[in-house]
Amino acid sequence: MTPDPTSFQSQGRHGRVPLTLLLASLALSAAAFLTLDWFYSAKIRRTSKSTVKSSACGVPDKVRQHAFRPNCAGIEHWGKNSYEFFTNSLGFRDDRIRQVPLTDAKPRILMLGDSFTESKTPWRDSYVSKVAVHFPQYDFLNGGVASYSPSNYLNVTRMVLAAGVEVDEVIVFIDISDVQDEAAFYRDVDVSGAVTGPSRELWSMSRYIQTRQLITKYFLLTNYILEFFERLLVRQGYYHLPRWPWNNEFDMDPSAWTYRKVNETDPFPVGFAPLGVEGGIAKEEAKMTLLWGELEKRNVPMSVVVYPRSDQIVHDTADSRQVRIWREWCEGKCKNFISLFGAFLAVKDQCPWSQPGCWYLSHFVYGDSHYNGAGNALVADAVIKSLEKSPPAKRRPQTSGPAKQASSSNLR
Repeated sequence: MTPDPTSFQSQGRHGRVPLTLLLASLALSAAAFLTLDWFYSAKIRRTSKSTVKSSACGVPDKVRQHAFRPNCAGIEHWGKNSYEFFTNSLGFRDDRIRQVPLTDAKPRILMLGDSFTESKTPWRDSYVSKVAVHFPQYDFLNGGVASYSPSNYLNVTRMVLAAGVEVDEVIVFIDISDVQDEAAFYRDVDVSGAVTGPSRELWSMSRYIQTRQLITKYFLLTNYILEFFERLLVRQGYYHLPRWPWNNEFDMDPSAWTYRKVNETDPFPVGFAPLGVEGGIAKEEAKMTLLWGELEKRNVPMSVVVYPRSDQIVHDTADSRQVRIWREWCEGKCKNFISLFGAFLAVKDQCPWSQPGCWYLSHFVYGDSHYNGAGNALVADAVIKSLEKSPPAKRRPQTSGPAKQASSSNLR
């Protein structure tokens, strides 16, 4: 029997109709979902604006460029997270508003650092809080503020000492981004050490990140779906998360200088101009030496802690250049030198072969380089062990003459 050619033509026409309808229905469904998502997200944003107030604790500062208002309480926002935020009478983050006395019967430890020390988490999850809870017999002051670096570690210490606040020990948490801060962000105002911000900045954003940020803000449900797949890829070892203005959370110029060449031509935040990487390192060391001098003449011991960002865990080693720089600088100056590079790389090595990126999801704030509670606990454990091995003691009153010289020589 000879087939009828018209039947094939009829079947072909009918075969194309369902595909067209399928594509049209998918497009309409996607449009309907995005429309509903947009209205839902707008409602959530309106609710958030009416019920959540920012802390407004940050203020400009003539010496430190920026700081926190003393005795402030409010709500701080970081990414999708919100948490209570308090400062004490010195303008330092604390577990509550409190008056810091000039003297204390307990040994008092001043902790200095940037946003990692301030912590972009609830207070209980910060490593300063975890250390303080472990040692109720000591008083801890958290002098950490986002974007601080050695210039302001020095300024904060001078401010505390000038106010007559008694300090028995100082621990400095030096971040990898401090090199860029010193090279491209902070400029000395005068010989006093006061700093101001950069004279010029260069901000850039890829089209993909622009689109991703719009989705994050205006399409919450769509963002949730995209984030689900992003987490899945990271867990599988695909280390790419878009982050403005550095494009990839796992390879950012501000922190990549330890393992590759970075942009030293452009200004902050995309580059290290005008000083460049080596200039930034030299300035870091000079400011830290001034800080050590201020403390050494008062018989106040200082320790240094270094820790990796997500970039270093992917691309660097336990003997990172950051580690070598500060281990060498600490010789003859520091009471203790603590490196967290080995501890975080060990966490990565413990991930199963099927989930090589599990370390990031377990120890970092997702989509960010800051530690979550587990990451902060790793830092706290190292500091706790160091303080248990060599406990702080109440500083002896300053003396003059041979007695003071003998005391100073013992610290060396």
